[in-house]
Amino acid sequence: MSRWNRVRSAPPVALALVGAVALAGCGIEPTGVVESGRAANVPVTEPRSADVLYFVAPDGRLAPTVLHEPRQSAAALLARLLSGPGTRERDAGLSTELPARTDKTVGPVRVEFAGAKQLTVRLPSFRDADLSDTAKDQLVCTAAVAVDASAKAEVVLVTVDGTKSPRRCPLAH
Repeated sequence: MSRWNRVRSAPPVALALVGAVALAGCGIEPTGVVESGRAANVPVTEPRSADVLYFVAPDGRLAPTVLHEPRQSAAALLARLLSGPGTRERDAGLSTELPARTDKTVGPVRVEFAGAKQLTVRLPSFRDADLSDTAKDQLVCTAAVAVDASAKAEVVLVTVDGTKSPRRCPLAH
């Protein structure tokens, strides 16, 4: 660009800058904070990234075991939990407080959904007295995490004794 072209283009550029500065202060006054109510609160169900079974660690606490295989239904996961810890879990020192299960003594586990985060687990052939609180927590946590990664689902356990009060996983986050 020649010197002459630079001089000719300088006034329009200067005028544009002066105009922009003038428009920036066009009389709009600043305001303070404007209250508009509470922020939106939308419940979101976390997607499950893997299936999890809950067994019992040597210290008596629940211990999650992540399954590295194709995803399964909540009923299939509970049936697997009822079959007890596998070799990998036993090698890790995990056990169960659920009563020993054979297919002849226990019918199929049924899971019924009452809502996005509410489910009923039907345990045929189990009496409520057969299940310790830890055993119930194993069932509740495994079922809850099967429908929501945060394990916040409400689970109702139904034994042959009838419907019990809804429970939540004590490890829910």
